[in-house]
Amino acid sequence: MEHRYSKKAFFFSAVGFFLGGLLVGSLLTRAFLLPASPPPLADISAQLKEAHTLLDKGLIADAEKNYQAILGRDPGNPEALSHLGNVAFQQGDIERALRFYNMALQQDPSYAHALWDKGTALGAKGDDAGAIEAWEAFARLFPPDSSDVVQVKKWIAEAHARLGSAPKSPKGSTKQLLEKPPQSLLQGKSVK
Repeated sequence: MEHRYSKKAFFFSAVGFFLGGLLVGSLLTRAFLLPASPPPLADISAQLKEAHTLLDKGLIADAEKNYQAILGRDPGNPEALSHLGNVAFQQGDIERALRFYNMALQQDPSYAHALWDKGTALGAKGDDAGAIEAWEAFARLFPPDSSDVVQVKKWIAEAHARLGSAPKSPKGSTKQLLEKPPQSLLQGKSVK
């Protein structure tokens, strides 16, 4: 009987089957025996949104954990730092809140939320001069007729009155800051 295939063809066929088997075996081993890679981490903006939602719902401990997790990935995130300040403020720890606001402002000196909140915390602490400084920095970031700047200018005028100094540009009077801070700030909501 004659052989239909040469030894060369038989050799290459055997090597092909062997290499194919190795490839299939390695893919199956990888798919079934090796641990799966961890799921991709959520986008930081999505994590911030989730943390803000928790803070708005009053779930302070959960929000704090989420902000800390964000800082684990992005240690200098001014938004997470500022909102950790809001968490501390809601817990009644004004000094800790101020440390977080200052850390946020070290990362971004014109971060409006941290300036607003720092002024609020300083005002609640009774440091009117410090509050004025923070609020004036906030006011320089926006048009003078924006609702937030109008509100801040009222608080600045009140702080100047308590200090006995003349405000640079008095704009009405309200005692709502120190007597009753806006609920949106106490709940960690962003300013407009």
